[in-house]
Amino acid sequence: MQTLIIVAHPEVDNSPTQQFLQASLPVTNNDAVTWHDLNAIFTETGWQRETELALLKKAERIIWQFPLYWYSAPAILKQWQDAIFTGEVSQYEFLAGKELGLVVSVGERLTSYQAGAREQFTLSEILRPYQAFAQKLDWRYLPPLVIEQFGYLTEPAKQQLLIDYQQFLTLAQPATFAQKGQWLLAQLQQVTTNAKLTQETLTLVQEQLMTQLADYQELQSQLQEIRRGEHD
Repeated sequence: MQTLIIVAHPEVDNSPTQQFLQASLPVTNNDAVTWHDLNAIFTETGWQRETELALLKKAERIIWQFPLYWYSAPAILKQWQDAIFTGEVSQYEFLAGKELGLVVSVGERLTSYQAGAREQFTLSEILRPYQAFAQKLDWRYLPPLVIEQFGYLTEPAKQQLLIDYQQFLTLAQPATFAQKGQWLLAQLQQVTTNAKLTQETLTLVQEQLMTQLADYQELQSQLQEIRRGEHD
């Protein structure tokens, strides 16, 4: 899968969140994931429209990555949209069938985004214009990956974010438990080390994960049998 990450942030180099995400890009098949910083390629004449459209055409999954500013993306994303998507929607039929995913960082706790809480509205409601854009172009809108208060994340939470981010970029979405497990197995198998203890630990983790996946698949089979029995 070819994934294009369109980064809409005014100062990527000064953003701990964006720096972390950039460092978290998959190291294998890295040519399948393209990091595209809108601010870095902006010139006095704006963006090269045909170049941007060619990048979009090549990608199967398009990620818009941005911090939430005043209930929307930074202005640069809207400027890019207006510069690239001009004229009638029919001009962009060659882009139909893409996937659009959002990676959104927020400064508030997620519990604040609900009716009756501090922000009053859910993130799904706030991000609805991007869903509408995807629908207009016949793109499949993916459940967003939301990063909550990055500056307060613990190290284990950051490790989990790294996994979630890589899976969001590369796996079919929404990914099943089995798909995530197989992905983790593949990552473990790619890890090489000369430390005997580390190798033993990795082997143990692999064995446990494979056992859990087998148990999960067996449970799925049993559930299917029960469902078939209910309809007999």
